[in-house]
Formats: sequence, C-alpha cells, structure tokens
Amino acid sequence: MNIKMVGIDHSKATIEYRELFSFTKSTAAAAMQRVLAEFGVEGCVILSTCNRTELWLSYETEPSRTPYEILCAVKNINPQDYENYFIERSGAQALRHLLLTSCGMKSKVFGEDQIITQVGDALALSHDCECSDSVLERLFRTAVTAAKRVKTTVHLTALDSSVATRTADLLHKELGDLQDVCCLVIGNGEMGRLTAQTLVEQGCNVKITLRTYKTGEVIIPSGCCVVPYDDRYKQLAQCRVVVSATVSPHHTIKYDEALPYLDGSPKLMIDLAVPRDISCELANVRGVRLFDIDSLGGASVSEAENEGVALANRILEEYYEEFENWYYFRGLVPKINDISALAATDITGRIHKTIQRLAIDTDEQERLSQLVENASIKVVAKLMFGLRDNLDRDKWEDCIQGLEKAVHS
Repeated sequence: MNIKMVGIDHSKATIEYRELFSFTKSTAAAAMQRVLAEFGVEGCVILSTCNRTELWLSYETEPSRTPYEILCAVKNINPQDYENYFIERSGAQALRHLLLTSCGMKSKVFGEDQIITQVGDALALSHDCECSDSVLERLFRTAVTAAKRVKTTVHLTALDSSVATRTADLLHKELGDLQDVCCLVIGNGEMGRLTAQTLVEQGCNVKITLRTYKTGEVIIPSGCCVVPYDDRYKQLAQCRVVVSATVSPHHTIKYDEALPYLDGSPKLMIDLAVPRDISCELANVRGVRLFDIDSLGGASVSEAENEGVALANRILEEYYEEFENWYYFRGLVPKINDISALAATDITGRIHKTIQRLAIDTDEQERLSQLVENASIKVVAKLMFGLRDNLDRDKWEDCIQGLEKAVHS
C-alpha cells in the first residue's frame, strides 16, 4: 500500500512537545494544501487533537522526503530536534494503527469515542480543501465505519472494573476498617485511577504517583494526593498499603531499592499489573505481605485477554481485510477496463456489417454501434468483477492475465 503516516501522541511526548506540532482548522487546511503543492503526494490528511498530531499521505511515486520531514517543513521546525517523539508507519501497519486509533484503543482514556468524530472531521476538512484522494477517502471512511460498529457492539474498556472492588475487599479482610489507612497507588492509568478512587470511597488516605505533573494534562482521582513517581520508595516507609497498577515492562518496586525503606512494620503490597510490577523477592521481607492479580480471584487485566478488546479486534480485522482487498483490486481496475474496452471493440467489429445492412440512417447506425459497445463494456466488466467475488485472489488474477492474453491475441 502506498500509504504513510507520522505521528506524535501522549504516549511519547508531553504537552509542551505536542503543542509545537498541533494545528487549528485553518492552519491544517493551509498545511495540507502546501503538502500537495510541494511534496509530490496524491493525498494528505492531518489529524490534530489535544493528544495527538498525525500526518497521513498517499502517493503513486515514493516521496523524496519522509512524512516526518514534510511535517517539520510545514511547521518550520528543525527535524533533528524532535525525531525521537515521533513514530512513522506505512502500509498495513498504518492501516491497523488508524483502525485502533479511531475506536479509542490508542487514546489516553481507553475506549473514548470522541476520536471517532475527530477522525471523520479530519477527512472532511481534507476533502473540503481538495487534498484527499480516493485512497485516503476510503481509508478514513473505513476507519470511522469500523469504529462506529465497535462502539455499538462492544462496551470497550481496558480492564475488569471489579478488580478495584476486589482490591478493597482484600484490604477489608486483612485490615478491617479502612478509615484513614495510608495507601500508595503507583500508576495513573485507568486501573490505577479506578483503584485509587475506590480506596478513597472506602475512607483511605490515598497518594497516587505521577511521572510528571502538568495541570490539565492528567486526570487525578478526586480526593487523592499526588506524589512524584521518583519518590515512590520514600513513600514506602509512610504507607501501610502499596498498590501498583502500571503497564511498564519493568518492576516499579525493585527489591534492592525498596529494602532500605522497609523496617519490618506491616505492609500490604498488591500487584495488579501483568507483567508484575513488584519484585517477588519482597514477599520474603519481614512485615511484607505480597498479593498479585491472581490472589484476588480475578482474571488478568491484560488487554489481550479482555473479552471486549478481543471482540473489538475481531471486528477491526474484518475492516482491515475489506480495505486491503479494495486496495488490491483497485490496482487491477485499469486492466479490467482495458480488457472490457478491447472486448467491446471486438464485438462491435463483428456486428458492424450487420448494422450497416439495417434500414436506418447513418446517424442511427453509429448510435446503435455505440450502445452495443457501451453495453459490452459493462457486461464484460460485470463478469470479471463477478469472478472476483467467487474466486480467491490468485485464481482471479490468473483469470485476468488469461483474458489479457486472449483480447490482445
């Protein structure tokens, strides 16, 4: 697929970097028109929201500059300064990304549906500016249609919300009354926020970690106190309960670094992450009781194992295959048109003398010949597209090649 994109989003860049590459409606329109005029692409769409900016390109001939370089050019920014904050995707990878993005599976608030409208609006603006082409039109419409079906079919959430409740139940079982119990929650993702809010509702004094704190940039559960992520070990000495719920591939609480802050006083550590956040060795430290997600009697909160996410992925796969097939067959349309036209010319040539013998004037003869030719083109094309719907790709392409040889012989 001759499709490329480049993007910056909340997962790789804070707001001070994202805002450098953001667009208003008017600046996006001007930028898309410049991209088409200067960089040799067939179509361009800019998706710009508070959490992401993406430049989408389609082309016939490979552009001489990368999507990132093109984006920096229209923003008048040195490309060497911010390259690490961007991801470039092409072809199938780009298609899958847009499908996931459009149904909120790459949003800061997982599963949110505002992005559906934003994706549709981005295409509409490109269309109004005459910057979209048939490929990007089809791509973005497919993504929006897929996202709407996911929204109406699946209650999309990244986690089993009962895990937070079962965490509170475990604490009640172990500690009894939770009023004023000091708790540290590591992780400000959906699971961390939901757990923190549940513990606040149970009367706990909850501290929640943030890697960075920017007003308006993050969601802080009501009633929680924010502490820097780097101070999490210092908080161990003060907190009776530690809950960790991140998506980090590394431990958030490591044995060697935690040990100096553990003095033997009772600590409950609850690890809700998959893979685990808290070093298993800490279970052997005096005073520490360590529980993991399985201890709660619940399923893993891994997105891959979440039924809603799995169903959403199956739906998106249908639309992925639909677009991929459309794009593949689109490349064969010129061959079909050529075969249809040659076949029609052959048919009209064979009946030319018969038409001349009819008792009608010359103009009527020419009009009849044209009607026969047009009808022949439509019938031949219909037959070939009918074969497409009943044969796999390889067999259908073999048929096209065979017909090409036949009409040119």
